[in-house]
Amino acid sequence: MFKSSAIFFMAMFAFVFQPASAQDYPSKAIRLIVPFAPGGTADVLGRILAQKLNEKYKQPVVVENKPGVGGNIGAEQVSRASPDGYTLLFGTIGIHSTFNIYPNLNYDPPKDLEPIIIVADTPNVLIASKRLQLKNTKEIIEKSQNATADQALFYGSAGFGSSTHIAGELFKYESHANLSHVPYKGSGPALTDLMGGQLDVMFENLPTAMPLIQSGDVKVLSVTSDKRVASLPNVPTIAEDGLPGYVFTAWFTIAAPAGTPDPIVDKLNKDIREVMLSKDLQKRFASLGVNPVPGSRTAQQSKAFIDSETAKFNNLISDAKLTAK
Repeated sequence: MFKSSAIFFMAMFAFVFQPASAQDYPSKAIRLIVPFAPGGTADVLGRILAQKLNEKYKQPVVVENKPGVGGNIGAEQVSRASPDGYTLLFGTIGIHSTFNIYPNLNYDPPKDLEPIIIVADTPNVLIASKRLQLKNTKEIIEKSQNATADQALFYGSAGFGSSTHIAGELFKYESHANLSHVPYKGSGPALTDLMGGQLDVMFENLPTAMPLIQSGDVKVLSVTSDKRVASLPNVPTIAEDGLPGYVFTAWFTIAAPAGTPDPIVDKLNKDIREVMLSKDLQKRFASLGVNPVPGSRTAQQSKAFIDSETAKFNNLISDAKLTAK
């Protein structure tokens, strides 16, 4: 009889506690780790989302930049945080799907992180230094294929495994272009060097490239999507401009430490979806070339999507023998 009563009260406690944890959440400040230097797309979108969640929850949502190792420094920090919903990660392809480019990580992204939602996706854009004389994608390919070692073209990225790196490696793999990769701790410092002429090209996320394109600080050559984008209607796709069949899309997530209670994960999924699809952000996202919350994805559907992307990019990493140096 005593055992039966104990089991009953334990079951009741579990039943009552979990919904309450979601109902009361959040009751204090949330940390949102952006694992790149300020100025990149992850930083821009992360701060937009943080502001809107701050307004919704009436609790501070504090963005912290933790750059390094293609985003894995910040991601590892999140993976070791308490799984209570108060430390979140602004995740990327590099963290969730191309982590095998790093053979010696101190954590296991699929096991140690809990993807909550695919926040948005966006095409990348092939942009060039104004000092570069080449005018289109075809000329980039031809120049790099025939270049000697001292004539190599250099492209910058937000770090090994980042979308800005993988877009370039996919381009190299499919075109046999001879481009030299220069990794940074985020797109911000790489873009600074591109504008200064220290880099030749970048495969940058459209949101952070757009202001530089509009100001004329960089040249835009093509976009990585399968179709032209509304915000740059006169800019061809890479497939149109010299490399048929090429398509690449960057995507971003919100993730939490593994073991975060399902009610909190589900609440965050619902609330972030609502924020990202709100009418007051639609015009802003359209101007940036961002597609908020692509598709109808629960946390479980987000995981399935990430698994399929991981398999695809693992093939590229293996075939192209990509390893972070």
